Amino acid sequence: MNITSLLRPAALFGLMAACLPGGPARAQDAPPVLQPPDRSSGQECVMSNARSRAARLAASLQDGFAVQYWGTTYDADTLSRQPHGLLILEITRIGAPYSDTGREVFFTPEEIAKINKNGARPVLGYLNVTEIEHYRDYWIDQMGGIDVPPPAVLPDWYGPTTVHKEHLSTYWTDAWHKILLERTDRLMQTGIDGLFLDDVLHYYSHAMDKTLAWPEGKTPDGPADAPGMAREMMRLVGLIADRARQWNCDAYVVVNNGVFIGRDAMGGGDPQGKAAFSDYLEAIDAIMVENVSAPTTHVHTTEALQEDFRRNGVSVLSLDIATQFPDHKPEALRDLIAEKATQAGFYPYVAADNVFNQVYPPIRSPLRWPGGPE
Repeated sequence: MNITSLLRPAALFGLMAACLPGGPARAQDAPPVLQPPDRSSGQECVMSNARSRAARLAASLQDGFAVQYWGTTYDADTLSRQPHGLLILEITRIGAPYSDTGREVFFTPEEIAKINKNGARPVLGYLNVTEIEHYRDYWIDQMGGIDVPPPAVLPDWYGPTTVHKEHLSTYWTDAWHKILLERTDRLMQTGIDGLFLDDVLHYYSHAMDKTLAWPEGKTPDGPADAPGMAREMMRLVGLIADRARQWNCDAYVVVNNGVFIGRDAMGGGDPQGKAAFSDYLEAIDAIMVENVSAPTTHVHTTEALQEDFRRNGVSVLSLDIATQFPDHKPEALRDLIAEKATQAGFYPYVAADNVFNQVYPPIRSPLRWPGGPE
């Protein structure tokens, strides 16, 4: 999911700061990150499990969901008034290039409490698990700034670029795991109800994309094939889910794409891959798929979503972009996608474009986990 628009300010204040003489201020020291609460006794988490999370999530999704990452009205008051049952948000309210400190400005716990209605409506925070985002605080901390050349000795997590100029991490390394777990801590301590993990599918890019451009002198070091890449991705998602649930036992984890990750992990029936996928299904609560309602979507995609995920208690969210359906008027398109999604057992959302700078009306659903429509 493309969120390069995050480089634009989340509010007009960010634009003003960027335009001041000399640009944004030099990045200050990183804010302190709290440690997850000690839940070693397990008493607070006794009622938390995948089945109970699935039931609660499905109840929220009946009122629809929405995705927003930035915008001139991207503030707690406006978001709190949205009627959707679940919101997927960029918790960075102002991007590092546009803030007056040179660092990301997050929504505060008080603002998150307003948006999620004191826990009554789940709010999930965006976290990219495979792409290196140069406008994040972790890049600033590791590299010393936003627009700086890479060091002579590259860190272990520094990976290749795609033909679309996406900078991929070596997501299987301990160094990258450390970065993401620390970011999980920062996100969860705002009081969000879970995480939206983007670009899970890049395990397949690493395995199959022969055009990946690795830095000169850096030899790829990692899993040798698609099953190994898939298993390492599922392991990473599990680590993040475990960390998030140290903060909140009931934290939701939604992954974006990766429909065939279980089948890729199993290869020709590898029991190791089967066990890894079983753990993965316990770690996640939903999978989102973009433009699954488009006529070009292969029937096997829908089958895999139903057989591998939904039948195992994992909700399926479908996000369709209206520009992919030029022959349909907006209201007719919403009705069409709502009908197709209900028939497939998915929870739908329709956005006008892929800019994600505003919220569109919810599409309410009759679905109840784990069955179909009432």
